[in-house]
Amino acid sequence: MEMSDLTSRLMLFMASDLGVEQETLVGTFQGKKQSVAFHYYPPCRHPEKVIGITPHHDGLALTLLLHVDDTPSLQVRKNGTWYPVKPLPGALVINVGDILQILTNGTYKSVEHRVLPDVEKGRATVVMFQHACVAGMVKPLPELGEAAYRAIEKVEYIKGNFRALAEGTWFVDSLKINHGT
Repeated sequence: MEMSDLTSRLMLFMASDLGVEQETLVGTFQGKKQSVAFHYYPPCRHPEKVIGITPHHDGLALTLLLHVDDTPSLQVRKNGTWYPVKPLPGALVINVGDILQILTNGTYKSVEHRVLPDVEKGRATVVMFQHACVAGMVKPLPELGEAAYRAIEKVEYIKGNFRALAEGTWFVDSLKINHGT
């Protein structure tokens, strides 16, 4: 319930930033699924020999991540460089996922990230994934003007996203519409 409430509050701020009715964006999350994952990565004496979690974007709408410990294994990529995310006690890391990128017509971008194993310490996280869609479709909010992404049924989006993850590609990129620019 608390994560749903936090998500709603975040969507209120984003809606204001986007210039759309608050209920328009909040409504894309209300009544949708949430899923939770508990991750534990044990210490690894030879981190160069393992992957951890490969670079990826979160395919769903919003990810709320709580570091249970202070092991700095999460990294985000910006302009081709990987940056560590320092865990702060009690703080949540919030990732925009691909569906939210599509809903906001690309105004908010999903972040590429990875997890590297640590030589000395394990890492534990609790992750809450927030789902969203508009009437069963993954598509930009109509209020945001000309769509930068094509609409797709959510079930087909999920299938396509899993295929792309297995191939090491970004499914969201295949949904971009080329308007001749």
